[in-house]
Amino acid sequence: MKIILQDICWKSKVIQKRYTLSISINKLIASNANLERGKILYSYLAKDKNKRAIIVTYLDSKKM
Repeated sequence: MKIILQDICWKSKVIQKRYTLSISINKLIASNANLERGKILYSYLAKDKNKRAIIVTYLDSKKM
């Protein structure tokens, strides 16, 4: 799979509530990506060509 990065970058903060960790997404980014509360996203843990851990999240609510 080849990934093409866009010129958009943001920082996310990892938050823990009880036993669940979550990642926050900036509201501006979420609205531009048509994300709404309750929408289900599929994410996959992967590694890039430099062996760094990455998360790939599909915003169209479809599995890979």
